[in-house]
Amino acid sequence: MDNAMLLIRVRNEQYPDIFSKKHAILDTEFGVILRNFRAQTLDPSGQICPVRPLDYGGAIKQYIFGLRPKVLGKKWTECEHLLWPYVIDDKFWVLFHLDLEEWKLTILDNNQCFIDDAKLHYHILPCMNIIPEMIQKHLPDFGRKKMKSLDYWRTPFVDLPQLQEPG
Repeated sequence: MDNAMLLIRVRNEQYPDIFSKKHAILDTEFGVILRNFRAQTLDPSGQICPVRPLDYGGAIKQYIFGLRPKVLGKKWTECEHLLWPYVIDDKFWVLFHLDLEEWKLTILDNNQCFIDDAKLHYHILPCMNIIPEMIQKHLPDFGRKKMKSLDYWRTPFVDLPQLQEPG
């Protein structure tokens, strides 16, 4: 997956018409970091624990300031969109698209048969609070939007022949 994201970043630099230069295309490690924070923020029943300060560490700062991914990373202050792959239950990939202007998280899911809305919400909920906190902590002058919890939207299901069982 990281190789695919790298190739997209390289293509973006070679052919800026594919994506605007205001897109930061992150790697799978960013999703792993978010997943680890999810484990810190949820109690065993899946509810968000009372707010407690989280140490986002150097890796998060490196993403925010464009030092990660190591090849073709971008500063978030120069971006309007962030895209990163996220794995659910170590077997199902989705793509997150954060629109920093609209302050909205879109989940691009090619096959919604495997992950229902409740399970997806379990994985998304902490991200919706952690990302604003990260930005507020490390980019206090960001100033585009009030740093509130993110809203999210899942792309609607599209029935494709490739997703059907072979007959």
